[in-house]
Amino acid sequence: MHSAECPRENELLDALQSSRWPAACETSLREHVQTCRSCTQLLSVVDALLADHRGLVQQASVPSSAVVWWRAQMRSRREAAERAAQPISFVQGIALACAAGLLATALGVFVPTFRRSAAWIAQQAGSWSGLSMPLVSDPLANPIVLAAIAALGLCALVLPLALYFTLHED
Repeated sequence: MHSAECPRENELLDALQSSRWPAACETSLREHVQTCRSCTQLLSVVDALLADHRGLVQQASVPSSAVVWWRAQMRSRREAAERAAQPISFVQGIALACAAGLLATALGVFVPTFRRSAAWIAQQAGSWSGLSMPLVSDPLANPIVLAAIAALGLCALVLPLALYFTLHED
């Protein structure tokens, strides 16, 4: 439902917002508000809202200038520390990436050595009469060797992540 708007509503709103109502406004506006239903409703709603606003403004506690200054200084220091830590975090990320690359390279270099060592251990174990371990042609087919490699690989993946999340500061 659309109600007709009074042409003097804006004038009434200006008087209410500038705290001229009712003492400092024109008598013609006061008389108009008494006769106009739309302006009377507007006055009751806006006056209640402005009264709430004035009450809230009076209840608001403004901190002292010393507290505001202290908070501004703390914020400034915190932001400066964050800006200073950004290059350090960047370098830490590069170092972790380099460590992961070196680990991958080391694994690529040393896996053949580990295979030969595992084959030698398997041959030695097979030659001992007290142990009944089957001789396996491929040492990576042995579940114990696979479990050891999987554990080392898991450590190689988890350790850098754990270090990153431990040393990373948000």
